[in-house]
Amino acid sequence: MRIQKAVLVGMSSVLLVGLAVGCSSNNTAPASTKAGATSSSGSVKNKELKVMRMYHPAMEQYKGSDTINDNKLVNVLKEKSGYNVKFESLPKDNPNQKISIILASGDVPDIMWIPGKSDYFKLAQQGAFEPLDELVKTNIPNLSSFLPKEILDASKLDGKMYGIPVRVAQKVGNGLLERSDILKELSLKEPTTMDEMYTTLKAIKEKKNIAPLTGSAGNPGAFMASFLPYASAFGVGTSTVNKNGKLEFAWLQPEYKEYLTTMKTWYSEGLIDQEFAINKDIKDKMINGTAAFGTVYWGDALTIDTSIKDKKSAGTLQYIAPVSGKSGASGFQEEGIPGNYIVIPKQAKNKEGAAAFINYIMNADTDKFLTYGLEGQDYKVDNGQIVQTPEQSNNIPWRTLYFFGDSDPSFNARLKVKGFLPYYEPLLKFKQNREETSYAPSIEAYDTKFTELRNYTEENALKFIMGKRDLGEFDKFVQEFNAKGGKAAIDAMNEWFSKKK
Repeated sequence: MRIQKAVLVGMSSVLLVGLAVGCSSNNTAPASTKAGATSSSGSVKNKELKVMRMYHPAMEQYKGSDTINDNKLVNVLKEKSGYNVKFESLPKDNPNQKISIILASGDVPDIMWIPGKSDYFKLAQQGAFEPLDELVKTNIPNLSSFLPKEILDASKLDGKMYGIPVRVAQKVGNGLLERSDILKELSLKEPTTMDEMYTTLKAIKEKKNIAPLTGSAGNPGAFMASFLPYASAFGVGTSTVNKNGKLEFAWLQPEYKEYLTTMKTWYSEGLIDQEFAINKDIKDKMINGTAAFGTVYWGDALTIDTSIKDKKSAGTLQYIAPVSGKSGASGFQEEGIPGNYIVIPKQAKNKEGAAAFINYIMNADTDKFLTYGLEGQDYKVDNGQIVQTPEQSNNIPWRTLYFFGDSDPSFNARLKVKGFLPYYEPLLKFKQNREETSYAPSIEAYDTKFTELRNYTEENALKFIMGKRDLGEFDKFVQEFNAKGGKAAIDAMNEWFSKKK
């Protein structure tokens, strides 16, 4: 999400002027409850804190008299941390506009969420946030084990840290899902290369009379995600590629033309779902067995598998390794690059307390408490193992509101109790490709044009594959792309990349 241009202009002048100018609870937890280590911030005298986080649907899931500031978990957090914390939420709509008003007013929270890389860097450049390097050293020692140095470095402006990326524990998203029962029925082996995939698709087409490979391109960005395993086999599965020490858009490379040529052949031979360009979802086709392969998010794989079992059709699923090309290239684009940030505003009244509280939340014992809740109420311990039912987990869905980013144990625990883990874990072993620009600061010439350039690429990729534009015009497409701001965008990105190396 981005602040609108008019808001940014007004905000810059008002904010800079503003920067120049100088809870009690009725519910109590059992005394025996453990919520992590007691805060080590005894040297911090001011125990009053105001935290403003992003909106989350979990805020609508409190029951009875419970609120974000008064419930069995937050009351324990207050007691054990030693801080009287008041939580507030940014609005669901136009949060960045609200942020501009708050920062310009001078009446700021001690901890604040900033959604979006572009707005974070713009505000940091304007001087809206407290530099965190010294506070991290003195008050947030847990940060170094919570986030890798490379992610922290990517949040820096001119070498200084102004925000903590909200950690994303999810390491993988989509995978290449196969209806393994169809392959078993036809005595076909799992394809491992593009050539083997082509042979397999042809065999299924001939024997089952279906278009075996389905995908969706009905929404912006969907085409690239849906056909990414095949683009990756040509070495162009990320937005940019490193060529001779410089970044280039993958979509303009000769290899991308080769990829489109292959997809056009598969489409013309009926191996690709003829409705892929308008599909918004492929779950039904995987469930019904009218497709044998599709790129599917792990959360959707559970839905597909459950529906197949409900139909009692004997269908089976498995994720397979993304197929490789002639050069051995393969994989999916890596996940988990943060896009939201936790900051301490420059005018915050309790900066040391804010840093110490962040450190407390990042404590492993606190994380365990927020993950599972109260022992005896929300889980039990059996032979040293935590046992939590889906009902118990679902009774405290709002607990994630108090995290400052996911930990791996918390994320995996939530996936396990909801049944997602068997679909998520198999994807971890497959190759992931790094998108270098994810680690760049906000670069306006690139960021402001990226979505338009991606959409233009998808629009023409569909035309090339479906024969509505001749692939002989690929060079003309490259010229059009660059004229739309592609060259200026990649040149600006390379200014950063050349200094990074």
